Amino acid sequence: GTQAFVSTHWRDGSNGIMELANAVQRAAHRESHGPRYLYEPTIPLQAKIDSIAKELYRASEVTFDDGVLDELASYEEAGFGEFPVCIAKTQYSFSANPKLLGAPANHTLNVREVQLKAGAGFVVAICGEIMTMPGLPRRPAATSFKLSNNGVIDGLF
Repeated sequence: GTQAFVSTHWRDGSNGIMELANAVQRAAHRESHGPRYLYEPTIPLQAKIDSIAKELYRASEVTFDDGVLDELASYEEAGFGEFPVCIAKTQYSFSANPKLLGAPANHTLNVREVQLKAGAGFVVAICGEIMTMPGLPRRPAATSFKLSNNGVIDGLF
């Protein structure tokens, strides 16, 4: 029941995507029942993590490293219990295992750490070995850029 459209906007500009644009417009104006949320904002943070893991990531079980549940309880006691939850894990899998590719079912999702992002308004559950901030090189690439006397830039690539 899904429609597909050939779009040639890269070649024909707006004329190459009009059929798709019209279909999107029709779909946007159809009656909608609204989004279906995985959890209510008022449920405990642990239940929010469980809901995402089981309903979205197809986990059969969610486990928590020592201290994580206490940390979640402290967030709730401090008034952050209604924050939404974001799960940081490998991009290669619905699991936290980067070698278990795709959308496996019936895996165990382990939460090894949680972080409160009070300013942004959410709680992050860290699963598996994942960096939440990309690593930077010891020597920034910009130190290799050179500008010649005649205005030619060298060292960009």
